[in-house]
Amino acid sequence: MINRASQVLQTVVLAGVLGAFLWGSMASAADRPLLMDGKESLFERVLVRDSTAMFDAPDGRGSGQLRPLQPLYVYAESGDWLRVARGDKGDDLFWVPANTVTPWRQNIVATLQTSANLDRTLFFSDYDAIYDVVESEAPGLSAQTLRQEAEAAETANGDSERIVALGPRDAVNLRDNLYVMPILETEEAIFENGSFVNLLKVAVARAQPDDAPIDNDPVADVTPEEAQGAFRAGVVFVVDTTISMEPFIRRTQAALEEVYDGVRRTGAQEAVSFGLIGFRDNLQAAPGLGYDVQTFVDLNAGFDASAFLNGITRMTEAGASSRNFREDSYAGIEHALQAMDWSPFGAKFIVLVTDASPREANDGYSKTRLSAKGLGTLVRENINGAIAVMHLRTPQGPNDHDRAEAAYRELTRQPNVPPLYFPIENGDRDEYQARARQLGQIVADQVNRFRGGQDPRDFSDDDDTIDEDTKAFRAAGRTMQLEYLGRSRGSEAPDVFEAVVADRDFARPGLKPLSIRLLLTKAELSNLDEALRIIIEKAEENVINPDDFFGQVLGAAADMSRRPDKVSRRSDPTLAEAVNVSEFIEDLPYKSRIMAITEADWVRMSISEQQTVVNELYEKIERYRRYNAATDQWVDYLGAGASAGGLVYPMMLDDLP
Repeated sequence: MINRASQVLQTVVLAGVLGAFLWGSMASAADRPLLMDGKESLFERVLVRDSTAMFDAPDGRGSGQLRPLQPLYVYAESGDWLRVARGDKGDDLFWVPANTVTPWRQNIVATLQTSANLDRTLFFSDYDAIYDVVESEAPGLSAQTLRQEAEAAETANGDSERIVALGPRDAVNLRDNLYVMPILETEEAIFENGSFVNLLKVAVARAQPDDAPIDNDPVADVTPEEAQGAFRAGVVFVVDTTISMEPFIRRTQAALEEVYDGVRRTGAQEAVSFGLIGFRDNLQAAPGLGYDVQTFVDLNAGFDASAFLNGITRMTEAGASSRNFREDSYAGIEHALQAMDWSPFGAKFIVLVTDASPREANDGYSKTRLSAKGLGTLVRENINGAIAVMHLRTPQGPNDHDRAEAAYRELTRQPNVPPLYFPIENGDRDEYQARARQLGQIVADQVNRFRGGQDPRDFSDDDDTIDEDTKAFRAAGRTMQLEYLGRSRGSEAPDVFEAVVADRDFARPGLKPLSIRLLLTKAELSNLDEALRIIIEKAEENVINPDDFFGQVLGAAADMSRRPDKVSRRSDPTLAEAVNVSEFIEDLPYKSRIMAITEADWVRMSISEQQTVVNELYEKIERYRRYNAATDQWVDYLGAGASAGGLVYPMMLDDLP
């Protein structure tokens, strides 16, 4: 059966030159963990079922306590006992009863994906219960009936026969309180309409349950009601200030003047701030532009209308031409991400205004070296924000419009929400001003309603809206409100140990209630980076002689692997088999589109196709560099201590190369 999920996640394992070296360093032969049945490189691991003591021997003396769902490596079995350790180096071994743990075959986990467009996640008691819904004529209706029954049981403090738990009403904050669901087993199913769905048997775990509130957290030490009343929104306009943009700068000024007037009339001046950044292009491409990126108003000052208007008055278009029609708009967005203080805000929007396509990762003048997808992911992961693009499709750039639209739709994608892409046909100035005013007013209105107690799942403000783009923008705002409520209320994943969930919404299979992630240590991320650089190096060395590329990758794999004897010697291995990672990925429900590349496949690829792969790897390296620097997103899920070596990053599978 074809795994359609692979077409969505496309988990590429070209970086597998590390083999087992990446997924778990090898201990000495005497003290290394046991191998999984049927595997030659994957170690046996288990999860603690319930809090249990550590024993010095089978039926021996117990000491200390292991937290539920603590991952452990298995070193030996003796009857009903297992000899285990937290790590794979053979250190600090102890014993646990076998009935207190359950097998965990992969370092892959699921997290709950928050969206105002999704109902509460259903956690089923077993596969039979979830198959009854999947195989019904109307899965959405069947799921809703079960959800209503489960909510009624929840209200009455009772139990539901088939639903063991419901996802939280709000959101579990992934940064402050990493809840993950280790995936224990998977099955693939198909809905009546032909859509594929993965059914995941998961456990539920929480990292850092006793962490202190994060500094500068606006919802720390206040009641949920007080937190909702203190909700604030930050919106940063990132405006193209190259030649021809002066009329749109002035229209932005006029639009925001109206929005500020509306905010002042509602008395919510302290609740909404507008920042302003101007961007042009890389100065190496056009030194006469004056600046590449510049902050005109930061979010600390942007609560004050006069401060914003003074800032935009100083913003003017460039006096010199750019190198070509493309501009480095991604540099402006990354500047907004890094230069602004987003911590006081619950809603965080970056609004790009431009008439030009961006410089993509493979453009020599790209300052960020990131793709649209990579930059969008960084904004979501680092600040939990959203990007909207107002694309001025002016008559001067007809040959650029399609390229720009494709990039900006990808850039503005949000989970379970249409892209926040707003085309302004013919660069109509009146339409642009109206749109800019509308987006600013939507944010202000949502803040006022939410501070007044409105439920984020109240869609009544969409009743008079037929514009799908505007509905998407409103949905993104409501999703941020749910996440803010989750922090203020301390929302947690349901208190269950094992359950079965679907990775697709039952009513709308295009929506995904789960985010699939891989827990990577600092060392593993560094090794992954090193592997990509070697692959890139070998590919670029053999552009003229592609026949030599695969052999050199195999050689590099053998050099890097701690078990070079396991590197494939088959006559025509896939990349995964060549570097001994096929064992790791073959049991996952999410497959790579590149893992099956063979030497013959590579040789048949054109130079441009090979270069596309290389460019993708370059862009991944840029992402990894930023992930490594995001210190607040590394957590001690593995229970190994707060040192850098014990922290993990919950990386989305899409971020693998």
